[in-house]
Amino acid sequence: MWKVYKYTLIDLARNKFVGGWLLLLLAISFGLFQLEDQPLKAMLSLTQVLLALVPLVASIFSIVYLYDAMEFTELLAVQPLHRSKILGGQMLALGTALVLGTWIGAGIPLMIFQAGSAAFTLVLACTMLTLVFTAMGALIAFKNREKARGVGLGLVVWFLFVLVYDAILLWIMYAFSDYPIEPWIVPLAALDPIDLGRIMVMLKVDLAAMMGYTGAVYEKFFGSMAGTFLALGALVAWVAVPSAWAFKAFQRKDF
Repeated sequence: MWKVYKYTLIDLARNKFVGGWLLLLLAISFGLFQLEDQPLKAMLSLTQVLLALVPLVASIFSIVYLYDAMEFTELLAVQPLHRSKILGGQMLALGTALVLGTWIGAGIPLMIFQAGSAAFTLVLACTMLTLVFTAMGALIAFKNREKARGVGLGLVVWFLFVLVYDAILLWIMYAFSDYPIEPWIVPLAALDPIDLGRIMVMLKVDLAAMMGYTGAVYEKFFGSMAGTFLALGALVAWVAVPSAWAFKAFQRKDF
């Protein structure tokens, strides 16, 4: 696995998109902090940008890269190598490259201008979302033979998580606010990894009070240390489950 990981990581280091992604994050991060007088407001703006862009880039780039590397993957698959080691090395390299890009591109500006628990939580949330959507991208790539269909499906999944699911959850919370729905809201929120990342950052900068009933429900549960660890555990599950399905799809794929 480590030889596949090493080769894939070297190939990704030469990829212009990875370097461009890092430079884009640096430009956005430094730009927001330079334009905004208050670092906290700049960080909140950066949070909205990162929680939208990081999942999109991780998913689409993983799908496109795995499709483009399919011939090399087929060559490895006919070698005396276990398929789990092949896919494990590729996914680990993809996650490493994208996470390093996020750490350098967004983490360094955050540590310079707004170091603290909120900035660390934002970087942690982006790291987990990168791994989540890298796993989803691998699953989509190996479940669909056509590249265009895979990219389209990746965009649909991203759109559902970023806009549609969150809107539905907010509607449920306000429509049934007169009923004891708190026990159901937290599990429902855990079904959207982007929402989990947003909640973790929101509570670190004390924005829950500004969100009314929604923030009160989240703060009641996620405001404690146990709730924070549970949110991280849910994100780990979001990495593990698509990864397991991707490995299963890869094992069954006929090269």
